[in-house]
Amino acid sequence: MKADWKLRLYWRLPVPAQELGLSLYARRLNRLYYGGSFEEECRQIRSARWTSPEAIEAWQIARLRELLRRVSASVPYCRTALRDLESEALHSGADLRRIPVLDRQAVRQHEIEFLDERLNPEALYQDKTSGSTGTSVTVYWPPGPLRRLQAALEVRVRNVAGISRVTPRAMLGGRPIVPGDTRKPPYWRHNSFWKQLYLSSYHVSRETAPFYVGAIREAGVEWITGYGSAIAALAENAMAAGVGPIQMKAVVVSGDTLQPGMRRSIEAFFRCRCYDSYGQVEGVSMAMECGEGRLHLVPEVGIVEILDEDGRPCPPGEVGEMVATGLINDGMPFLRYRTGDFAAYATDQRCPCGSNHPIIESLEGRVDDYLVTADGRHVGRLSTAVKRSPSIHSAQIVQDRAGHAYLLVRPGEGYQSADAVPVRDDIIERIGRFDFEILEVEEIPKTPRGKTRLVVRLSERPELQSLYAEILKGARNAPEAGRTS
Repeated sequence: MKADWKLRLYWRLPVPAQELGLSLYARRLNRLYYGGSFEEECRQIRSARWTSPEAIEAWQIARLRELLRRVSASVPYCRTALRDLESEALHSGADLRRIPVLDRQAVRQHEIEFLDERLNPEALYQDKTSGSTGTSVTVYWPPGPLRRLQAALEVRVRNVAGISRVTPRAMLGGRPIVPGDTRKPPYWRHNSFWKQLYLSSYHVSRETAPFYVGAIREAGVEWITGYGSAIAALAENAMAAGVGPIQMKAVVVSGDTLQPGMRRSIEAFFRCRCYDSYGQVEGVSMAMECGEGRLHLVPEVGIVEILDEDGRPCPPGEVGEMVATGLINDGMPFLRYRTGDFAAYATDQRCPCGSNHPIIESLEGRVDDYLVTADGRHVGRLSTAVKRSPSIHSAQIVQDRAGHAYLLVRPGEGYQSADAVPVRDDIIERIGRFDFEILEVEEIPKTPRGKTRLVVRLSERPELQSLYAEILKGARNAPEAGRTS
């Protein structure tokens, strides 16, 4: 099956019907995100005035104690992990080390054990992590915590950039807006309820960029959000095509690492400030760049530890893995959760912007290589494809030449060879004609920092070519999956 039935049905509908469906779905999400307690949550966040880093830590520990009191008996994982720990014994961030570190794979294998037993999973909002490390996790959100998270996004991210949730926006993300083999515009759909123009990140090229920019102008878009790599690609291709700049209020990027060249391209074409931000579906941490260009953590969302390979706190300036304890979602709490991302606490925590929120730097681990299609397009951020087959432990795409790649699959529990087909076909649906070979492997190679990269282009990684030559030599063809273009 090349795509799930909802997506196939969506693609069969005429464009006006697709846009009506998107607006109706947005209306439902609007009630979930911004109904009930949302405005009160925003008010509380705006009223927070911490006078020092010590005051922030004291507030976070008090919040964590409150959360642990609520979940220690009703969440199976917490019953075990906190068995010998009284919440009142937590006095500082250093006491967190009495709680075991939590790995994403453990959550993925036993998701229900992390959910409050008093809640009905079917009645909760469900989201999935991007799977950028080849592994996806389902996250459950009760209404209250979901609105609290959205309030943090509104106040600590959007408002910092001078915009709000009602400001007309464009989005360049990872969702398949049109089939991959679409050869003429529109490569976008308009969600009138949210005043949102959702643009396909898979079809940006020098030839298509003028159409994209025309759609942005026509829709009255005032700010843009999405993957920095995709927005930069649009800016660069538009300039290469001779399209004049367009004025935005702000560009807010997340989901991959914003390189200096990307920022320059975005700011040159969209004539506004480009803000970097950070977060994840699990809702355990969040960060936003201030007007001075420094990346501040959002205290209301979570407590972030930066640890070395032995699990010890890194001194300021030293890069380590970000391990975060969420303070919002008491329906599915994540305690000392390994994010898979790396950063350092800045040695100088003072900022001219006046905020006392902790400053991180050297954020890394979210750089995705991209695929090069036969016609020369660069397509990145393909991580959502991994969600298609839960029996796959992890996966990686290894490209050896334009238009051809290997899909490496590490089988999980209950895996059959045919389970890899939806992953491959989901990618092809997004990017169009492409030659994939599916290979089963015992392990997916990791970076020196222990992160599994989803996409590896061997032409850009000569140091990895001998390693992958051995891996490909020892891999097994997936007999029921075959090869396709």
